[in-house]
Amino acid sequence: MGNHIVFIILLGIFFLILFFRKSIVATVRGKEGELNVNLRLQLLPSEEYKVINNLLISIQGHTSQIDHVVMSEYGIFVIETKNYKGWIYGSANSEYWTQNIYGNKYQLYNPIKQNQGHIRALSRILPNLRPNLFVSIVAFSRQATLKNEYLDNVIYWSQINRVIRSYSQKLMSVEQVQNAYNTLLEANIKSRETRKQHVQNVQGEIYRNYKSVNNGYCPHCGGKLVLRSGQYGQFYGCSNYPRCRYTHTT
Repeated sequence: MGNHIVFIILLGIFFLILFFRKSIVATVRGKEGELNVNLRLQLLPSEEYKVINNLLISIQGHTSQIDHVVMSEYGIFVIETKNYKGWIYGSANSEYWTQNIYGNKYQLYNPIKQNQGHIRALSRILPNLRPNLFVSIVAFSRQATLKNEYLDNVIYWSQINRVIRSYSQKLMSVEQVQNAYNTLLEANIKSRETRKQHVQNVQGEIYRNYKSVNNGYCPHCGGKLVLRSGQYGQFYGCSNYPRCRYTHTT
């Protein structure tokens, strides 16, 4: 009996190490992607576009990290970068997307929803700006193959500047752009401890969701996960649908 308990504990430790190892690798790859996009954004005309990279803001005690924000008279572009390999697919409304590498499937939180959360946080910091001024862009490395169809501004890194410059209608004054830029610079949290805590909070949330799904329960409402079929194949949906719309693919 004692050996059995020890085995279970060791197995749990092994899966914890495996999970956090993957999380650390993903963080490093993410930083590489942010740097790559940062260098591309520096090519935008500085007299027209103001760029803030790796912005961390706090709203009522909850932190939000945003890879890149580009401010201009044509709008505020909020960019989420992803450094993934393989096929990437999922819908605009699904909770998770799927990464398929040689038949091995992995889950990633829907980056469109992730960026919508970033825009909501920015709107709280910049309450005087209309919602339509914010433009969401999700950009992937060319190592990935995007299988998503008809999703606005889900693109590759190499297309970022072209997409930004395709917005040519002036919606803000130069003064509004400068004020927004100054406000975000002031709100940007530079404390290493706070930034470290933010990463730990995100990893903790991912792990809690992972455990819940592994046990067959919805991480949002606790309902049972039910196997269903859809456009992209089989997926698990919450038994409390339509009240809860959580899904993840098999």
